[in-house]
Amino acid sequence: MRKYLALFLIASLVAGPALAETLSVVSRVFSPPEEQRFIRDQIIPLFEAENPGVTVDFEILTDSEMLDKLIAQKQAGNTTIDVLISYVSNFSRLVEAGVVADLTGELDVVAPDRTLSAGFLAQGQFDGKQYFIPFAGDDYVLVINRAALDYLPAGTALDSLTYEDLILWLKNIYDATGMKAFALPGVRMGLLTYIVGSTVLAYGGCFPDVNSEAAQQAWDVWYRMYPYVNDNWVTYKMVNDAMLREETWIAITHVARAGMVYLTDPSKFTLAPVPFGSVDRGSVAGNNSLALAEYAPHRDLGLKFIEFMTRPEIQARIAQGVSFNPAVAEAVRYIPPGPARDIIEVANIGMSGRVAFIPGPTAEGGDWGVVKQVFEDAFYYICARGKGVDPVYLDMQQQIIDMQYVEPPCP
Repeated sequence: MRKYLALFLIASLVAGPALAETLSVVSRVFSPPEEQRFIRDQIIPLFEAENPGVTVDFEILTDSEMLDKLIAQKQAGNTTIDVLISYVSNFSRLVEAGVVADLTGELDVVAPDRTLSAGFLAQGQFDGKQYFIPFAGDDYVLVINRAALDYLPAGTALDSLTYEDLILWLKNIYDATGMKAFALPGVRMGLLTYIVGSTVLAYGGCFPDVNSEAAQQAWDVWYRMYPYVNDNWVTYKMVNDAMLREETWIAITHVARAGMVYLTDPSKFTLAPVPFGSVDRGSVAGNNSLALAEYAPHRDLGLKFIEFMTRPEIQARIAQGVSFNPAVAEAVRYIPPGPARDIIEVANIGMSGRVAFIPGPTAEGGDWGVVKQVFEDAFYYICARGKGVDPVYLDMQQQIIDMQYVEPPCP
């Protein structure tokens, strides 16, 4: 009997690990610790429960780290990554490196009976092949401490606010309290490019455009708003802490970051769409998409994970938990009325204006980081250094942007 029991235990130990699988998912999304906790604690366990014996290894990587790791694994002939969640600025480099799989024939598998964002879907196509499946959108909204409403210019409504109204509002606060109430994320390689770019769109420009007549109007807006930007802006990677500390009262920021502030206390904070410029509202929409690694060791399981993450009910859970805009139209039906739905609805108002999708560089060696640096350098030059709008300087900066593309993105 002991002999048979020993053999059974040995067989169990040998068979046990063979039944288990680890799916490797790497993501540039959900980098803040609270977002990571939400995905690991609230979303991934649902997938694991549907797939007994499967464990998801979820790792946060930057776009560059993700690309480098996939290339190194491909060269070594030992790819361990299965699924990646990447940003639009990295799409072309991943395709050129041959590290993401063509999913054209798998669309009915990864997104059956659901409506994906057409604009985001198109950005994930290269040479007629679909490599990326839209997952979550980025855009921008106003988040406001309700204390600031006492200084709103007479006759001004939040849902029709213009940039000129915003400047006057900030001036009112400063004149009455001495407070520089506007929060701006100034840490390099952050959100500043998209916030300024949204203003350019609102004045009739395109993105990434820094030197057109419309762009110059937008730069002038920021030059005149700068005296009311909090002096600590260069230390803000995100505006959340500054808003929660009440160091600032107003910010234009990423919808997910605004949602994190708003959800802490909807009685203390409120939201509004991005302001109007002279032409319309403007919003730079970022595209976060799912892809399958070309040499994924768990291909079928990876496809299951992509399908799971694009389900309307899962998209709705993520929108409620971390406030990213769903890339699946049907998701909003699963979000009940309340603060979480408020966030998505306000963001969608901004998306109803002039929207630009972030164009990944197309020139050999083109780098989105260079584009962001141009916007950041221009902001420092015009606003922080007080140089004002300088067309000659902006023309030179636009040339640097255009060098990142085969054809200028803003002809």
